[in-house]
Amino acid sequence: MRDLQGFVSDYIKGKKHLHLEIGVITKGDVEYHSLGNPKKKSVAAPEHRLFEIGSVTKLFTSILLLELEREQQLSADDTVGKYIHNGKNDYLNKVTLKSLATHTSGLPGVATNLSSKKNRYNPYSNYTEDDLLAFLSDADFTDQMGSFEYSNTGVGLLGYILCKVSGSTYDDLLRKYITGPLNMTETAAMLNAEQNGRFVDGHTSTGKKMPHWDTGVHEGAGAIKSSLHDMCLFVQANLNEDHPPASAIQQSHMPIMIGDSTHHYAWFSDNISDQNILWHNGGTFGFSSYLAINKEQSIGVVLLSNYCFGSASIVDEYLDTIFKFITKKDLYPLMPLDPVGNEILEAMMQR
Repeated sequence: MRDLQGFVSDYIKGKKHLHLEIGVITKGDVEYHSLGNPKKKSVAAPEHRLFEIGSVTKLFTSILLLELEREQQLSADDTVGKYIHNGKNDYLNKVTLKSLATHTSGLPGVATNLSSKKNRYNPYSNYTEDDLLAFLSDADFTDQMGSFEYSNTGVGLLGYILCKVSGSTYDDLLRKYITGPLNMTETAAMLNAEQNGRFVDGHTSTGKKMPHWDTGVHEGAGAIKSSLHDMCLFVQANLNEDHPPASAIQQSHMPIMIGDSTHHYAWFSDNISDQNILWHNGGTFGFSSYLAINKEQSIGVVLLSNYCFGSASIVDEYLDTIFKFITKKDLYPLMPLDPVGNEILEAMMQR
């Protein structure tokens, strides 16, 4: 696609530190596009720069669940209580691993004992395994079970259980089941020194530089860092079945009935131009990501940005509110990445 500028012009506007990397995937072909206004040159080629992909990590965690189930190390229908032995909480004996992966466990988006006041710009960094277990010891969200509520707590807990069952680190699981077989050598939760040299700085919507996130016990919900090159490999793996994790990946695409509603293992499903797409997005205080596929035409798109949607600074929010009241315009216009990705994919589908 040669006319991407028209899709991204509004998003690029005003972002003077922006790295925006876009991958366009068609049958057997990948195009890399690098756009933005970075003042600082990167040591790596655009497609090999590393970004936080945030909640796109949840796709990987769900595939890991299905891989461990395939090996009969566990079942997606196992309850959390089978693996968390810190109390006599009946709620944990009702919630399944499947419900964690599909956001139907009733668990809140953020645990009630997680306070961002300890490290406002890196909110998960001080939350420990003991904190998670303390929260679960008397958690009871039975009334919300079966209904969709997007939960970092739930998928973080799922990643924790997968590591516990397998006796492996999260990165070890990624390498064994996904990134190793797919040759995704630039994808990890914990980066080595060489990879850190290609890790770009993240920024709020106001342009303020943010620290990279440390997700700790929540790593299954959002710890992965990756490159455009690797994420395009991941999209290709979701569009064909000629690789080792194909069975688990394809299973993650299948709709699951929970109660009266249809859900997926981490994926979201929508229609564009009367065709189904599967997608997920991600965001930290310094990065945004978006990934979508259309299996009918075997196409996909990946967008990685080192700007978040919104601002992590309450001062910036106040300034923007005052500016908007006086001028009727946003000082820091909030432009999410998802609509840009949707428009690109829709244009691909129409062609």
